[in-house]
Amino acid sequence: DMPVISPPRTILDCAALIPDPYELERLVADAAYRHLASESELLEQLERNPRKRGTRALRAVLDVPGGPQRTRSPAERALLRALRERGVAGFEANAVIAGYEVDFVWREVSLVVEVDGFDAHSSRQAFERDRLKTATLNAAGVTVMTVTGRQIRNDAGAVVARIVAALDRPTPSRT
Repeated sequence: DMPVISPPRTILDCAALIPDPYELERLVADAAYRHLASESELLEQLERNPRKRGTRALRAVLDVPGGPQRTRSPAERALLRALRERGVAGFEANAVIAGYEVDFVWREVSLVVEVDGFDAHSSRQAFERDRLKTATLNAAGVTVMTVTGRQIRNDAGAVVARIVAALDRPTPSRT
């Protein structure tokens, strides 16, 4: 017989082996998205295994403000890290708004940040799809800010500063 280990227990085991908390967050968020391990199942693992290696790291990921966020690209992960390191909160990553999945959204101020890399967004089809998405979101009252992976890599601080400026500006509902 081969022992079978549940996904929540596997994640706890992995928490001891993954040194980067953002990679562990990616694992936890992907598992939740795929319905393999819920937050309550992971908390149950922590309660049952309080002295196991990895419990501190997993608890830290579960306790992050806004909860673990799912990212789909290295550029999204880099922006998530930059936002967190600079204390910017109140966002959801890869959430649905106005019928579209967006990279980052601050619902309270109707701001979306899309991380667009040239490789995935340079075809005619991607160009047209991106313009339709932006126009639809704008029509729904959502401001869309586009940033590139290169901008994030080269000057994440400036990218975050632009996001903070957009978050701080008065909107019709806040004036």
